[in-house]
Amino acid sequence: MSVLPASSQVPALRFEELSRDFGAIAEEDGKVTHRFAFTNPNDRPVVVTDAVATCGCTVAAYSKRPVLPGERSEIAVTFDPANRPGVFDKRVSVFTSEGGEPIGLRITGRVVPRERSVGELYPCELGGGLWAAATSHDFGAVPHGPMRRSAVGVVNRSSEPIEVTLRYGRRSGRLDATVPKRLAPDERASLDFGYELPVGCGVYGTLRDQIGFTVDGKPVAGRIAVSGIAVDSPLAYSDNSAPKAEISENIVKFGPIKRSSGSVTKRIVLRNRGERTLTVRAVESGAYGCALRPGARIAAGGQTSFEIRLTPAECDYGAVVERIRIVTDDPERPVLTVRATAVIVE
Repeated sequence: MSVLPASSQVPALRFEELSRDFGAIAEEDGKVTHRFAFTNPNDRPVVVTDAVATCGCTVAAYSKRPVLPGERSEIAVTFDPANRPGVFDKRVSVFTSEGGEPIGLRITGRVVPRERSVGELYPCELGGGLWAAATSHDFGAVPHGPMRRSAVGVVNRSSEPIEVTLRYGRRSGRLDATVPKRLAPDERASLDFGYELPVGCGVYGTLRDQIGFTVDGKPVAGRIAVSGIAVDSPLAYSDNSAPKAEISENIVKFGPIKRSSGSVTKRIVLRNRGERTLTVRAVESGAYGCALRPGARIAAGGQTSFEIRLTPAECDYGAVVERIRIVTDDPERPVLTVRATAVIVE
């Protein structure tokens, strides 16, 4: 009768515990560490070859010295709570010279956040004493229908009251924004904004806006960029049948191309795996030309092929990388992206 190898009869290392719950820890108290103790139950030395954490906030320290049979050692797992408020659940995979599946260690807990200073909460200077929590906001997909709203916090960090008004830079014509007209010293408020896309408005694709400010009647340099992608309402289909878009390739590589050569093309396929006709709402590209056009319709179960074209003579030398965006009326996945790359050479 065959005998199983010793490595399959006993564990590589026998840990006293595999998990540790720190409970509530204060962010301001800094790093916390738990030492996972183990012994070597084998009749030969075992080496911990690696201990890999799931993210950079967690670090495992261990000795690379062989652990002799019956000897006790430990792996110290340290978690850094800085800027990580709320519940955490981190894993460490321990690899040994015995091979096989790694041993899993786990630490959990909840970080009680420290009180943030005004400078930490509002790090972006707009000008004239006005500071913001951020200088950009991306809505992602913005469906037709009720207004999608959001906000960015602002504060008057000057020692005097200020009068604030909005002045727009780039405008999509679909953004509505408001801000309190007067802020006292150290007063906090919010810049509220939202995209309004009524059903049937016909607006599709990328929305970009820049919100600027005047403080006490003087324009300031800082701006807040707002963006989104206008798509159909997901409620357009009341039953389970709907169009379903699928692209044959998400990455198109043209490779090295001489600048003196003529235009080059790649052909890809857009399929409709759904039960209703698929309609292309918008196609966005720049250096790469795309033959697919808004309004194209693909019957249920059908497909269409189209070219992506690049003219090297119109490009600078070096890498040409672009994301071509296709918006359809697929309610589940309305935005498809094709990443096109090429390198223009002599």
